[in-house]
Amino acid sequence: SVNLTQGQYDALCSFVFNLGCSALRNSTLLRLLNAGDDVGASEQFRRWSHAGGVELAGLVKRREAEAEMFMNA
Repeated sequence: SVNLTQGQYDALCSFVFNLGCSALRNSTLLRLLNAGDDVGASEQFRRWSHAGGVELAGLVKRREAEAEMFMNA
């Protein structure tokens, strides 16, 4: 079991709300988090900024905000 900070919890809730539980469950983000690599996990948020194979500006902003929330709270 991993002890999450409030910021990590909030960022992961935002991620799951947007992408669903299975996206997190099968992700490198979760694998790195469970391995204790918070920095590596935070960098993974940015990989989830595409829809239909196209990078979307709104998703880039959302993932940046989630990554920042993950590391700074």
